[in-house]
Amino acid sequence: MIIRGRAPLRISFCGGGTDLPPYPEERGGVVLNATIDRYAYATLRFPRQRILRVNSLDYKTIEHYGVDQPLIYGGKLDLIKACLRRLMPDSIGDDSGLELYLETEAPPGSGLGASSALVVAVIGALREWRRLPLDDYQMAHLAWEIERKDVGIPGGMQDQYAAVFGGFSLIEFGGPGKVIVNSLRIDPRIIDELQYNLLMVFVGSRKSDSIIEAQVSGYVERRPGVLEALDRMKELTIEAKNALLTGRLDDLGQLLHEEWLEKKRTASAVTTSLIDEMYEEARRLGALGGKVSGAGGGGFMLLYCPFDRKSLVSERLVQMGGEIFPVAFEMEGMKAWSWH
Repeated sequence: MIIRGRAPLRISFCGGGTDLPPYPEERGGVVLNATIDRYAYATLRFPRQRILRVNSLDYKTIEHYGVDQPLIYGGKLDLIKACLRRLMPDSIGDDSGLELYLETEAPPGSGLGASSALVVAVIGALREWRRLPLDDYQMAHLAWEIERKDVGIPGGMQDQYAAVFGGFSLIEFGGPGKVIVNSLRIDPRIIDELQYNLLMVFVGSRKSDSIIEAQVSGYVERRPGVLEALDRMKELTIEAKNALLTGRLDDLGQLLHEEWLEKKRTASAVTTSLIDEMYEEARRLGALGGKVSGAGGGGFMLLYCPFDRKSLVSERLVQMGGEIFPVAFEMEGMKAWSWH
């Protein structure tokens, strides 16, 4: 028997950064995001050997551990070790072991919440195996604790909830454990038109830790403009949600532009000279707006382009070194199943 967990990656339209503590505890955060048809997978297999083996198909690495060996964090597969430390049973059996296979459909540093989706997929597979009584909110909070507390990776709270719940969501944050996921019921025609007019442009990998730390310190130290930018981002998020629900997609594109301008005020590392050049060129050729997904600094740039301008924008950004991907939304969240 094998057991699989699958969790979708996400794009963030507005509000990313207002979910970074301590802002949500003090002022309340809100994010508008949607999951896409790219996934993180975790597969469990049970060999008749006393082994514990983790196989990363993305990085083509295999790590071996003793079944009864303590899993010590050391920089390799720490998120997976944390999941196993939390959820693996005390005893697998006298004549059996566990193999875990990992795969993510996004390049490293994509800004699409891939690491969080992978943690959710692993939790989902382990929950399916052990029939654990975890509901969706508990799963998302556990994934957040594993990333932020157990392993100590800096970041916000939106990625784990998006991966668990799926679809289009307006997520409200009051702090850890104080999260409300509002699943949005959007006319399918609006979704079809939106994804036809969106482009994802990969502009290169980035490491988000230093960017996130700069955003948090800017808020904590009350650097000029940071608090005002975050507050304005919240307002734009509500406006973007209303534009999306009512099908005012050109307005949504403009709101993405305004959101990006505010996000750049939160930390200089959010953007680079290349990103700014590519974004301005896309706007010159007809894109109404866009932003870099995730913390910024690289990864995927999301652009809203009227359909008759998409080809021009795409061709130019490829010339500048970007890689173009279409957008297709996924309306379901984490899934897990067994297969004999």
